[in-house]
Amino acid sequence: MMVEDQRNITCGGDPFNYLKSTLKGLSFQLEPGQDVKVLLLKEKFPFGREVYEGLARTSKFKLIDLQEDNGEIAVILRKTQ
Repeated sequence: MMVEDQRNITCGGDPFNYLKSTLKGLSFQLEPGQDVKVLLLKEKFPFGREVYEGLARTSKFKLIDLQEDNGEIAVILRKTQ
């Protein structure tokens, strides 16, 4: 499983669009069936599960799991096509 650590990014723009762009880039790197774990900080990306599911779908991923622990989020995705 590939791990994409975005916890220490400095994003002055819109976090939603930043994450959308990051997932789109990952979709070009992975083959169908491959998984990626994206590590984020809840403070920078304060979204609910529905937002992550929508972002995953638009980037050709399936949300496998969303884990929150101590202010950190692990979004586990699988490339679908």
